[in-house]
Amino acid sequence: MVEEKTVPATPGVRLLANSRVRGLLLLAPLLFLIFCQPFTTPTDPDYWWHVRTGQYIFQTGIIPRVDLFSYTAVGQPWVTHEWGTELLFYVVSHVLGYVGNVAVFGLVEALTALAVYAACRRRGLGEPAAAIMMLAGYSMAVTNATVRPQVLTAFLLAVCALLLTLYQRGNAKALWPLPVIFAVWVNLHGGYVVGFALLGMTIVGEVVAERLHRPAAPVRPLIGVGALSALATLLNPHGVEAWTYPFTFFGSANPVMGLITEWQSPNFHDLLFLPFAASLLLLILLGVGREPLGPTELLWTLAFAFLGLEGVRHIPLYAVVVIPLLGARLQAEVPVLRYSLAAWRRPALLAVAALAIVFVAVIPLFSPQRRARLQLGWEPNTQGFPVAATAYLRSHDLPGNLFNEYDWGGYLEDELFPRYKVFIDSRPDMYGAELTDEYLQVVGTRPGWRAILARYDVRIVLVRKGSSLALTLSGDPAWQTIYDGTVAQLFERSPR
Repeated sequence: MVEEKTVPATPGVRLLANSRVRGLLLLAPLLFLIFCQPFTTPTDPDYWWHVRTGQYIFQTGIIPRVDLFSYTAVGQPWVTHEWGTELLFYVVSHVLGYVGNVAVFGLVEALTALAVYAACRRRGLGEPAAAIMMLAGYSMAVTNATVRPQVLTAFLLAVCALLLTLYQRGNAKALWPLPVIFAVWVNLHGGYVVGFALLGMTIVGEVVAERLHRPAAPVRPLIGVGALSALATLLNPHGVEAWTYPFTFFGSANPVMGLITEWQSPNFHDLLFLPFAASLLLLILLGVGREPLGPTELLWTLAFAFLGLEGVRHIPLYAVVVIPLLGARLQAEVPVLRYSLAAWRRPALLAVAALAIVFVAVIPLFSPQRRARLQLGWEPNTQGFPVAATAYLRSHDLPGNLFNEYDWGGYLEDELFPRYKVFIDSRPDMYGAELTDEYLQVVGTRPGWRAILARYDVRIVLVRKGSSLALTLSGDPAWQTIYDGTVAQLFERSPR
């Protein structure tokens, strides 16, 4: 009889036997990819007025309550519902530059994806399937991957959805962080109301589940934590006004919102929205109200699907809430999705696959177009903004009011305030429908546009090169071109 020898496991084999190590091998490259994405996206036009507001708060210790930056809405009440984020923008940029803000928000994006992954795991998916669903969700939210307050709302909503999922599965302590989350959230972004809606739908859904004699989580703790969370949101400088302000955006009649892509319904002819469309079709095919999901999950899905269809900016919110529910339905129909990494004989192959995904994703970074807009500097990338024309204005100190492009307003405020105030910027709630329509009347050179410029005593016009207004002013003897660049043209009213 030959004695069988046992070959001792090498350190590498023993290391891979650890489930946490295997999970890290799979997740680390994917989360790194998500972290890097904001470094490759253009600067959000809102960033400049956000950071300028943060600077004002930091230097004066005052949270503005009326408009500071325009001459058209001077004195108009302003609910600075993002003041905490704006202060964060300024402090980080002051210490680390814009690249510091990019790194912070890249980390927030990665943590958001990790919360979605954790929710998928709690819904019964194995590590590989949860990672795939996490990437699917991120593919829907990739347009949100930049330095903007909405990123924080997506993160906190993902955390709330995860905590409520844990509570549904018997973790009574999972609810108690919610009041603290809402106290912070209300000072970062008005999207906190979406978190309240999620909590409210959970209460209703669990009551319905109980009435239908289906598994249900206790409702009283949900109601109690909801009441505490509502009280916690009063810890903001605007008080009750912070509750009503977010609803001013629902059904807004402001005409400029119809021109902004993220406020419009998704165009499913655009391949960018294909993952969102595919997820909706899968949900319809599988039936989200069936086991292992219940009334709460059905309400979540219907509400956030409606939000996603209503406006592109809500698709990231849909992704963080609904993707784990879709994963739960898929694993109920396809049992292989429940397999953990331990079931794989060669888990290292999954890590190689994850690295391959990252490698393929970063190849476009080597193209000249993507390299030109990399966010690695102290200042934000200003590609597409009127940098040279703004420098001309700063150096020449021209008299009179300035008319400007809508999405350049924030940049001009950061560069020229308080010497120049803007006609308009990307705060549609500040300017209202009447003023916004006047702006559109001027840029479209619709009848009466000259009278609007005269009424506001506009003597300087800064618009995109080749735009309708630029072409009209170029041939108008009442105006003279004083700067003609590759991005913008600057006009001054001729002396009478």
